Amino acid sequence: MARKWDSLLTTGNPKIVKGEKAGYFTGILHLAPMNVAGCGNVCPWATKGCAASCLNTAGRGGIIKKGEHTNNIQEARKERTRWLFDDPESFHDALDKAILMHKKRAARYGMKPAIRLNGTSDLDVEKWDVMKAHQDVQFYDYTKSPVKAAMSVRGELPSNYHVTFSRAETVENQSQADAFIRQGVSVAVVFSGKTLPTAWRGKPVVDGDATDLRFLDPAGAVVGLRAKGKGRKDTTGFVVSA
Repeated sequence: MARKWDSLLTTGNPKIVKGEKAGYFTGILHLAPMNVAGCGNVCPWATKGCAASCLNTAGRGGIIKKGEHTNNIQEARKERTRWLFDDPESFHDALDKAILMHKKRAARYGMKPAIRLNGTSDLDVEKWDVMKAHQDVQFYDYTKSPVKAAMSVRGELPSNYHVTFSRAETVENQSQADAFIRQGVSVAVVFSGKTLPTAWRGKPVVDGDATDLRFLDPAGAVVGLRAKGKGRKDTTGFVVSA
């Protein structure tokens, strides 16, 4: 599979399209999660429940023809991940070109550019040069990294980078989520069913499926997400009963 810079960012996700009504044109970098690509773990903070409910297999990414074990979307994500590990310099050069093109498209559409570098990964992208090189882009991510969330509290992340901490099923993670909410960090919670609760642990719930623009949420918000894909069958406690 050819390594092309113009295929690095996905812009057709239905949830992304919803954000266009708010004036943002979003691109997402999707890698193969965890060690699916066989070259390194891109989700070091993943829990058992997170791994089992991963959105990597939601939507078109999970549509596999009968008798087959993969599809073009999954193979493209693996190839991007291998590219990052095998030749990081050329990968980051290509990503820079992709972001430049994304900004031009956003301007052409009369929208602001936004980019999520951890679509199906949880890497320390705040260290990547592209974030510094493109100060006019709003970067954002979900993360299970308490280190990154703590950096957000201390104002140590790039000014154009917003993170939402992801709640998981472990006691440690839940404790971290409670603490981060009190400190003004938004926390994403996956709920079962089609209807989100109005509140969770005493905090009002924001509909995180309305758009993907987490940087527009109130500080310390509980972001409710409906279980999708394999998450609908979760038994680990990762998905909370609504």
